[in-house]
Amino acid sequence: MKIIVITSPDWLESEASSCNAMFAHGLEILHLRKPGAEREIYEKFILDIEPRYRKNMVLHAHYDLVFKYQLRGIHLRYNERSIHQNYLEYSVSISCHSVEEIKQVPFQAAYCFLSPIFDSISKQGYHSPFSELPDLSEIPFPVIALGGITPDKIDMCRLAGFKGVAVLGYIWKQADEAFHRFIRLNTPFVMSIAGFDPSAGAGVTSDLKTFEATGSYGLGVCSAITFQNENSYIGTNWVSFEEIRKQCELQFQKHHPAFLKIGLMESFEVMEQLTAWLSEHYPDIKIIWDPILKASSGYTFHSLDDKKLAVILKHLYLITPNTDELKQLWGSHCHMDQLQEICKAYQLHILWKGGHSITQISSDCLISGDEISYFSVMRGRYDKHGTGCIVSAAIASALSQGFNLKEACNKAQIYVSKAINGNDSNLSFHYLQNARFNHLPSPSQLNLQYITAPKEGTSVYEQVESVCRGGVRWVQLRMKHTPVAEILQTGQIVKEICKRYDTLFMINDNVDIARQLDADGVHLGKEDMPPLEARKILGPDKIIGVTCNTWNDILQCKEQQVDYIGLGPFTFTTTKEKLSPVLGLEGYKKLLNRMKKENIHIPVFAIGGITENDIPSLMHTGIQGIALSGLIKNSDNISRKSSEILSLLNNNINH
Repeated sequence: MKIIVITSPDWLESEASSCNAMFAHGLEILHLRKPGAEREIYEKFILDIEPRYRKNMVLHAHYDLVFKYQLRGIHLRYNERSIHQNYLEYSVSISCHSVEEIKQVPFQAAYCFLSPIFDSISKQGYHSPFSELPDLSEIPFPVIALGGITPDKIDMCRLAGFKGVAVLGYIWKQADEAFHRFIRLNTPFVMSIAGFDPSAGAGVTSDLKTFEATGSYGLGVCSAITFQNENSYIGTNWVSFEEIRKQCELQFQKHHPAFLKIGLMESFEVMEQLTAWLSEHYPDIKIIWDPILKASSGYTFHSLDDKKLAVILKHLYLITPNTDELKQLWGSHCHMDQLQEICKAYQLHILWKGGHSITQISSDCLISGDEISYFSVMRGRYDKHGTGCIVSAAIASALSQGFNLKEACNKAQIYVSKAINGNDSNLSFHYLQNARFNHLPSPSQLNLQYITAPKEGTSVYEQVESVCRGGVRWVQLRMKHTPVAEILQTGQIVKEICKRYDTLFMINDNVDIARQLDADGVHLGKEDMPPLEARKILGPDKIIGVTCNTWNDILQCKEQQVDYIGLGPFTFTTTKEKLSPVLGLEGYKKLLNRMKKENIHIPVFAIGGITENDIPSLMHTGIQGIALSGLIKNSDNISRKSSEILSLLNNNINH
């Protein structure tokens, strides 16, 4: 479910800060609505929002500001519906108060608010006209429920066909709790039906940890009590179908998860009973099955029943076998085209997990009726108990948060890769993956990026440790002409150093390496992947920077969801192999002034051959900051040089 937050109608002192925190934790769309407020009030609020999040803002008034700040779009009252044609390049949404009004909207809206669905919280006495939730089946665009939305109403709206909810009163009624209330609204429920593993390395205990660590609230139903630790398995006490059903029914009285993961089951007969019951009574729940046929320790649970398997598959959304399980289910000679036919026949998806292969690269394969997708990471350093459980649980969690299946499989692979490499035991320590408690800065808050480069006698790790110790909070790992395996190995260590100092960790050029390392972002050269394509792979929360040299380069950035520009080169530099024409001081002034006139508000960082003597004049051209490599790297004391440059930058900030 999409969660849209509408600002308070009043001016609140900490409102923009709360909204920035919400954006950092998954808010997709913010509606700026201050009835009767002057243009200056709107503009002040926009400027208080971090630049990287402004592309997610929608205006309810002073619509021309959408052009000036390159916002997401505008929201119209019903009587304003005719002006939509002036904003065709932007998202245009609209408010309606009945299904009949929605059907008369004369354009294809990005979405429509229908209100009040429930009695309003923010407007006392504003009651809902709907005795029951309306039929939305004939509406040609997404409908968002507005009015009286609280956490307990979200599942009702989803099941009624709403594509999202918009909240105002619940969020701002207690303004000091706004962020925590958003987190509550934005945290979906997801269920695991699986065995109880006392070691918590697999089964329902592991699933609940995975759900929590990946941003969902987990509900757990026990299908078996196992006698095991992370190394040995000696037996099972099975829970009957009736006992599983009773556990589920009590949870479903309060919660209605969109996705449910099933793990260890006593038999195919119990699995058939369970999936049939779920499909009959809760048909909106999508079922993910992790077919555990044998424990990693070698213990076999049950053998294949082809007839029951055929019935089970009809109720599934996704099945996640590893290679051995896939062979047990469909034979050792089953080919990809046969698996696609199975997906077509049963309207399901198969994630063929490749984690148990012996190659250096671990690849998962997502098979659908009409598409095959691959996801790869470097093989982990350690063996782990329960990785199959973690993958399927992480997929269920991501799906429940609105990611599509390909995105969910991608995220799950990265998550389990981090779990495998997280420690040298046979157990996954999930909390270590979310150990960074401080909110990371954005490029708009920084004025110095350090770019790594080879230095004889000083490793990349030593460089990064030194610049971080000197106060740098933004590092780009640049390792040209280096094998991918070596970059990944180095990147894992550099990332840990950056994490200790709450420092942004970026990858140069390679989007897939940034994905595998779960870096904070990527910097793309002019010949690299287009930023919009990189955004699809990395997701909306990652930082994407690009190299620019000309005005046309900058214009392209305006449409490409870019978070910052590396503009250069300032002068000749030996770091770059393919050097663009140097800009010099006058080049920066000219381009920055033109950006100002054209209302392009993207942070710009100068790069290329910059010396300390250049910094004062460069900072007064209007740039946000600078990116350095050689000036810092080649000094005798990297930490001290970093600190000196930061002081020089801070003393020459151009206001």
